[in-house]
Amino acid sequence: MLNEINDYISYIPCCEDPISGDVGVIKGKKTTYLYDVGSTLECLDFLYSLNGRMQIIISHFHADHTWWLTKHRKGDPELKEDDEISISYERPKFEKLFIGKGCEKHVSDGQIVKEKIEIYDETPLGEPLKLEIIPMPSSHTKDALALQVNEEYLFMGDSTYVGYHENKVTGEKWTEYNVHKLKEQIELLKSLKAEKCLVSHEKRFVRPKKVIIRQLEAIYEKRISGENSILMER
Repeated sequence: MLNEINDYISYIPCCEDPISGDVGVIKGKKTTYLYDVGSTLECLDFLYSLNGRMQIIISHFHADHTWWLTKHRKGDPELKEDDEISISYERPKFEKLFIGKGCEKHVSDGQIVKEKIEIYDETPLGEPLKLEIIPMPSSHTKDALALQVNEEYLFMGDSTYVGYHENKVTGEKWTEYNVHKLKEQIELLKSLKAEKCLVSHEKRFVRPKKVIIRQLEAIYEKRISGENSILMER
């Protein structure tokens, strides 16, 4: 089910079982632009319904955002025991695929975005549509991409979340923010014109940018001089 934001932007909501990120949907004159592809059968049905007339921007490589572009094998941790569709599904066709540097290890044949890319189109009503694909500094993953739409909405995926780490020898796990990446992210957000941010997995998908910045700045204030990371949980 698509949730409408305005007459040309909507989204497929996230879910927990299976875990799936929100999928942004931006309608152009003849092409639909997707931010992520999710992992539910609802997402797959929607991808098929577009008959290849779509361009896809991947927020980052995690499977709940890329599932319907990757190969699946029995034993994959994301695969349910009774899921036979994911094993034999036909990968949806698309016009273009944009990915961050590092994502190519998980999603093949995408254009790696190393600097901002601008796309110009029209909405179905003939109004100007400007999309900006922007590499986003992030502690969560190294390949994060954001999508700014008409300098009003900013799709951010999971880029504001912590990084998850594990000591392979001891099994110890912890989460942290990278001080430098966090500062860069805050500065980039302040420089962008969009005032509405769309962050995956949140109950309230559309949130004021000033609230996001305030939260990130509160975390940044916890930094300790001389340390590169802000430990959140161990």
